[in-house]
Amino acid sequence: MKRLALSIISVSLGTLLVSGCVYKMNVQQGNFLVTESVSQLKEGMTRSQVRFLLGTPMVPDAFDESRWDYYYFMDNRKFDKPLQRRLTVYFEDEKVQRIENQGVPTQTDLDQMEKDLKRAIEANKKNTKQPFWKRVLGKDEAGADEAGEPTESSPPAPRNSAEEAAQAPPDPVPPPNSLPAPAGMPSGQP
Repeated sequence: MKRLALSIISVSLGTLLVSGCVYKMNVQQGNFLVTESVSQLKEGMTRSQVRFLLGTPMVPDAFDESRWDYYYFMDNRKFDKPLQRRLTVYFEDEKVQRIENQGVPTQTDLDQMEKDLKRAIEANKKNTKQPFWKRVLGKDEAGADEAGEPTESSPPAPRNSAEEAAQAPPDPVPPPNSLPAPAGMPSGQP
């Protein structure tokens, strides 16, 4: 009996020690590009303007000076497969001729994702089951009846849009015409 208990304890202790020793490190390589910077990239910009917005490319092409490749690779134990992004900027006569974007989100992409998220939230609200108290008493937890009229216990709603605007949180997105700090310099100073 002692031998069985000792073997069970040793096996469980060994399993516990081995499971704690597995660690997969996060691996990040390349240029991490900010959405605001990529959104400001346009055809006709000079090389110095592109370098100011995106920084120096991590892997310069020694054979073709007319293109800059910005690669980003991140492997994390939470991801099924690694995150890979690539932005290629082609130059002609020292100006941007075209841009190839593979996986780097732009501001337009983020705006579309936000609209899709709001649509999905609204659709989810329509499909959710009514709370128990609303089904039983005809009122929700906030104190409104089925018609949406507030009851005696609920606070009054704001009367005009100026009060609603004053209570709304500030917009977290900066104006689009402000330039971010250069990617290659931490202080932003030359």
